[in-house]
Amino acid sequence: MKKRLTMMLACLFLSIGMALAQTTVKGFVVSSEDGEPVIGATVKVKGDKTDKGAVTNLDGEFKIDVKPGTQLVITYIGMQTATMPAKDGMKVTLYTDSEALGEVVVMGYGSARKLGTIAGSVSTVNSEKLSNRPVANVADALQGQVAGLQVMTSSGDPSATASMRIRGITSINAATEPLYILDGSMVSQNTYLSLNPNDIENVTVLKDASSTAVYGSLAANGVIVITTKKGKYGQAPEVSVSASYSMSQLAGDKTEVMNANQWLDFQQIVNPNLATNAGYLAKKSFYKKTGVSTNWRDYFFGSSAPTVNINASVRGGTSNANYLISYGHYKADGIMDDSSLRRETVRANVEIKVNDWLKLGSNTNLAFTKNNTTAFGSQGTSLYNKIFAARMYLPTQSPYEMLDVDMEKGTFSGYGKKLHKYDDMSGVYSPEWLSELQPSYNDRIRINENVFVNLSPIKGLNIRSSLGLDCNDYRTFYKQLSTQGEDYNIFPTGQVNKSMSRFYRWTVTNTAEYKFNVARVHDFTVLLGQESMNDKTTAFSAGMAGLTDNRLLLMSRGVQAYASVPGDSETKDARNSWFAMANYAYGNRYFLDLSGRRDGSSLFAEGHQWATFGAAALMWNVTGEKFMQSSKKWLDELHVKASYGVTGNANISSNLALALAGLSGNYNGVAGLGVVNPRNSELSWEKVKTLNLALSGRMFKRFTYNFEFFDKKTVDMILAVPVSYTTGFGSRYANVGSLFNRGFEATVGCDIFSTKDLYWNVSANVSYTKNEITKLFNGQDEYAMSDYTKLKVGHPYGEFYMVRWSHVDPADGQNVWLDKYGNETKVYDENNRVFTGKNAAAPWQFGLNSTTSWKGLTLELQFAGVFGRSMINQERYFIENPSFATQWNQSTKMLDMWQKPGDVTTIAAANAQRHMDTHLLENANFLRLKFLQLSYKLPQQWMNATHILKGVTVYFASRNLFTITNYSGYDPEVDEFLSVGNYPNTRQFSFGAQLTF
Repeated sequence: MKKRLTMMLACLFLSIGMALAQTTVKGFVVSSEDGEPVIGATVKVKGDKTDKGAVTNLDGEFKIDVKPGTQLVITYIGMQTATMPAKDGMKVTLYTDSEALGEVVVMGYGSARKLGTIAGSVSTVNSEKLSNRPVANVADALQGQVAGLQVMTSSGDPSATASMRIRGITSINAATEPLYILDGSMVSQNTYLSLNPNDIENVTVLKDASSTAVYGSLAANGVIVITTKKGKYGQAPEVSVSASYSMSQLAGDKTEVMNANQWLDFQQIVNPNLATNAGYLAKKSFYKKTGVSTNWRDYFFGSSAPTVNINASVRGGTSNANYLISYGHYKADGIMDDSSLRRETVRANVEIKVNDWLKLGSNTNLAFTKNNTTAFGSQGTSLYNKIFAARMYLPTQSPYEMLDVDMEKGTFSGYGKKLHKYDDMSGVYSPEWLSELQPSYNDRIRINENVFVNLSPIKGLNIRSSLGLDCNDYRTFYKQLSTQGEDYNIFPTGQVNKSMSRFYRWTVTNTAEYKFNVARVHDFTVLLGQESMNDKTTAFSAGMAGLTDNRLLLMSRGVQAYASVPGDSETKDARNSWFAMANYAYGNRYFLDLSGRRDGSSLFAEGHQWATFGAAALMWNVTGEKFMQSSKKWLDELHVKASYGVTGNANISSNLALALAGLSGNYNGVAGLGVVNPRNSELSWEKVKTLNLALSGRMFKRFTYNFEFFDKKTVDMILAVPVSYTTGFGSRYANVGSLFNRGFEATVGCDIFSTKDLYWNVSANVSYTKNEITKLFNGQDEYAMSDYTKLKVGHPYGEFYMVRWSHVDPADGQNVWLDKYGNETKVYDENNRVFTGKNAAAPWQFGLNSTTSWKGLTLELQFAGVFGRSMINQERYFIENPSFATQWNQSTKMLDMWQKPGDVTTIAAANAQRHMDTHLLENANFLRLKFLQLSYKLPQQWMNATHILKGVTVYFASRNLFTITNYSGYDPEVDEFLSVGNYPNTRQFSFGAQLTF
């Protein structure tokens, strides 16, 4: 009995102890990025395969019945899993997963979301892929980084912008550029030149209707969201200073023109009678003996041009504030002597927590740019355009005075001063001299500002009001110096012209976002918003001629008789919008995203100014299912996505819908007033309907993949419809056309090595887009746009429409073409033009990126390419044409010109006709090593020993290191139908260092 009583008491105390031990543990989960609560995180006992556990509430709080010290596993999509022992009042900090599925995405409205919770098509590029680039335009760094995003840098001018398109061409007459959002406010494309790439935290590319529909009428071409860097709460001040020095040179040129001896020999081929011409023979002997031959390409842009880039920033924060302040200086000279860019930027991003429910902030960027653009650079076939001149100028003409020339003896004593006029080339003046006589430059001051107020009056509710400003003041200055007293008086008097334009866009955005959870497994986010935008552009220009003193080239020094009529213009646009978003997640397995927007725009006709856009998306996290637990050993993530929606395109010129009157020609010698734009009472929105299907995930903790199919249909497309000339106009715009872009994207990545000392990641992306016109106007199925392009139902926009060149007849050296039926003919007839199956827009795009790190050494490679693209090389019409050979230089290919029966060549006889046919249409595919960087981060123990430095990184970088292409011109990366006289792309070599304190 005594033993039983003892045993009973022992069991009683044991059960009481167990009950006391099995207590309720409370805790909360926060994000490492901003210290904010993580809502919907799962808390479970390690090793427990049941559904028991807890989910954090709106305050990030949880409670779970476990024994203190029990190992808990805390998970949340897009964040690294945390494991730690249970303890009452425990604080769990979750860190962002470094893999792609865990990236934080800012989509413009509402709070940031984890990429793994977004049902739409979204890609991000982080700051490491954008900084330390030896170019001013950060858009250039995006090339090859994102599947479906085409970036083309068509010019090597330091101030050049890049063209960007997402998933094809969605319009013919409206703009095809994506919408750009900077820190929550809409900005224009040229803002890229005013941004310091080192200030950018990440760039998010929104591609499908689900991710873009909330932007409504501006999102038909996709959206690019730029988020700049900020400080962090509680972060000690961190100072970063970086500097680099770069040298630029011509990226490449596959065309070789004749040297002096070759050109003189070719003259005899063209005109055999020169064989007995004493003057010709003496000249030929002189150049052969002296070796004089001018390579105009090397002369105009054969030397290297320097670039200096200096950046400094300080970032940090307290418990109630964070900040980033930065300064950037960028100075680049172009490879041509009269092109350059200088940029100064100052950025201040500040955020203040006034209390638990009120937050204030401001993101400010101030930039000053000054650039010189090469003279005559926009005039493709001008003999004063140095790019074109480098092809055409004679190698027998020296840019310098040749002293004591004796043709008979074949001698000269040396070179004198630079020539102002080239007598051997019909008296062409020196382009350098003309540039010096006509100095010009452009100034731009740009302000991008976004101030905001955040209110959180109750749990889960966030009310935000922001005011955005995109403002710039742009001024151009041009002078023409008088040449009185010069050896050639081509400008007897001076001239001055000045112009200015001022643009601003105010954007007011108000949103209310509410997050809540039901029954621990249903997560809701609802957002309502209103937005208003007002644009205004004013421009003014004036000029004065007849000035005689180059020291006083001022308009005030002229007289009224020489004053030009001032130009003055003003345009205004307004937009008003209401929008809503709803996101739902069930158990981190099923996701639903809904969005809608009601837009009104002053750009369209009365009665057509309002439209509604919307989208829906579904995502299934397959690996979240119980039946997939056995596959967790190899399949880490598997997401299936589908979305559909409608977006709009309001990117058209102002006042197209309005009847406008203005100066319209002269009547009896007096300027007349007339209708310059007819009223269009039905002009409305273009709409793009997009279907997107996707499969994405991660395997074996090292492979990532994303496969997407998209179908974009543009309806109510705006076209210029021909009308009778009796109306006074040749065409009017109407919503009559349609086309589609259909294709797929694939992105794969692999951590080949991932150890303590060695890391190697490779990622590749490829995309294909098929474009096709499905409807034109008035029942027509085709419409000619130019001599070499045509719109036709069933064909893509941009397909070349030309006469097909076949070959050179070996019998007589004449060109042979194909007629429209495919029969050979030696008679050129434009009625034989047909669709060639070759397109100016590349259907295929490719990108390959590799990052290899070994201890402190890192090698980064970025390749980019386009395939299936063609372009007319118009320069060849001039340098492969005997009609120009006696006055101008020719390509070395002309040395293979047909001369006698039996010659097999692609260069027709001297007496053969030359035309703009397909022999000038070239394969413009290219694969380019866009960026290479080798960097070394000094060992941390060295930094610790200084007690000052936190880190030092030195690097070597190169841009456009090499290009693989069959295109024979300067550069295949020209986003045009044809290329002639374009400023060639450049190659850079850069050395730099970054210090962190």
